[in-house]
Amino acid sequence: MERERGRLLGRYLMFLAGAMVAAVGIAFITRAGLGTSPISSIPLVLSLITPPTMGVYTFLFNMAFLAGEALLRRKFTWLQALQIPATLFFSACIDRGLALIPTRYGGPYLPSVVYLVIGCTVMALGITLEVKADVIMLPAEAFVRALSQTTGREFGHVKVAVDSAISVAAALVALAAFHRLNGVREGTIFSALVVGRLVSVFTRLLFRQKET
Repeated sequence: MERERGRLLGRYLMFLAGAMVAAVGIAFITRAGLGTSPISSIPLVLSLITPPTMGVYTFLFNMAFLAGEALLRRKFTWLQALQIPATLFFSACIDRGLALIPTRYGGPYLPSVVYLVIGCTVMALGITLEVKADVIMLPAEAFVRALSQTTGREFGHVKVAVDSAISVAAALVALAAFHRLNGVREGTIFSALVVGRLVSVFTRLLFRQKET
């Protein structure tokens, strides 16, 4: 019993670590000044239009994903309800990361690309830890997992499709508000194409080898 509790605690700690790491990755991508991660593109664009921070909109956006997850699973359990405080933690980590990481916006292009690559890699690692912990997930990833299980497609591939759809929606909002793509740039497209694949790579490298 004590061993099981210890393992469960370890899995929850892995999840929290993954959420924090993913938030740092998102902050790096955003501070690159080349857009942001697809999953955060709508919160970023909305934060540029109105006073609430990107973290606040991240929380609200994830609550929409939580509703979608509940519809896919056709039930709402106490375990899913734990995603709400987890999302608060994640959103706060994003705002904190943005406050600590200096922006590369308007600076030389190469350092911005370095920020972008670091951010995508760190974010993918965080998502991998969240998935492997297998306790709770952030609503955005939980929705992707539910969609993956429903369609029978690999998580990483489904994430690429969902990220791409969100990026298009964010671009439309930006065009409507600014008549240009503020907050949605080449970094957003790069993230949409790369992060999901990096999740698959990290999963194979870090976990599947241990299971065989």
